[in-house]
Amino acid sequence: MLSEKEKWFFDHHGYIILKDVVVKEDITRMIELGDRWHEMTLEELPPPLTSTALSNPKASPTLARWINHVHYADETFQRLVLNRQIMRVILALTRQNPCLVDTALTKNYRTSDEINFHAAGRDYQVEDGAPYAGFLNAAISLVDVPAGTGFVCLPGSHKRNFELPDSVSIHDGPPTVVNVPVQAGDCVIFTEALYHGAKAWTEKYPRMTVFNRYIGEGSHGSLPIEDQRNLIPEEIYDLEQAAVPGQRKKVADRLLRDLAADAA
Repeated sequence: MLSEKEKWFFDHHGYIILKDVVVKEDITRMIELGDRWHEMTLEELPPPLTSTALSNPKASPTLARWINHVHYADETFQRLVLNRQIMRVILALTRQNPCLVDTALTKNYRTSDEINFHAAGRDYQVEDGAPYAGFLNAAISLVDVPAGTGFVCLPGSHKRNFELPDSVSIHDGPPTVVNVPVQAGDCVIFTEALYHGAKAWTEKYPRMTVFNRYIGEGSHGSLPIEDQRNLIPEEIYDLEQAAVPGQRKKVADRLLRDLAADAA
C-alpha cells in the first residue's frame, strides 16, 4: 500500500505528508463546529465531548486547547476517521490492523504556548521490508500553516539510540530541526516515537488541527464510549476495538478491498 519512495521517506524522516485529503465543504464544517465548541466551557460541551486540556487544573492558562471525541458529535469527523487516503498509510504502518484511540480538535492562537519537543515510546521498526509504527498521529490541518510556525520535528529521531541533547530546541533550523508547512486539507502522519513540537503561531487567524491517533496493538481506556456507541457508525466502533495480532478487523478488510479497487 506504500510505494517504495513512501517507505523510504517515512523510514528516513518519521513522518509523511498527504496533500489535499479533505474536501473544502468538510473543512468549512469542521471549522464551524470547532469555533462553536471552543467557545464553550467544559460543562457546556455536548456529551461525550470533553477536553483534557480544560480538566487539568495544573494546565497553563495559555495552553492550546483541544476537544476530544469529536467523531462522536458529527459525521464530518467520522468521514475523516475513515478517510481512505489517510487510512491507506495508517493500515500500512500498523500491519493492517489499527486501533483508533483518540480524536481531538485543537485551536491555537498567537497567545498560545509553544510546544517543546516530546516523543512517546520507541516502538518503530522495519519488518519484512515494511515500516511499522506502534503509535501514529494523523494531523489534518484545517487552515494554511506557512513556514516558520506550526509543526516541527527532528527527522530520524524515531530511530534514536541516544537521548535528545538539552541544547537542541524547536527553534533550531535545518538540517537538525525541520518545520513542515502545510495547506488546509493536508495531513501529516507521524510516529509518536518521533521528537516533535510546535513553534508559536504567527498568523491573524487561529490554527485549527484535527488529530486522529492510532495504535498498532492493544487498546486505550477512553474509547470506545459504550453508552454513546449509537452516535458512531459500526465501522468506527470496530476501529476502536483492541488491535489483536493476527485478527484483522472487518473495517480493515473493507478498506483494503476499496484500496485494491482504486489501484486496479
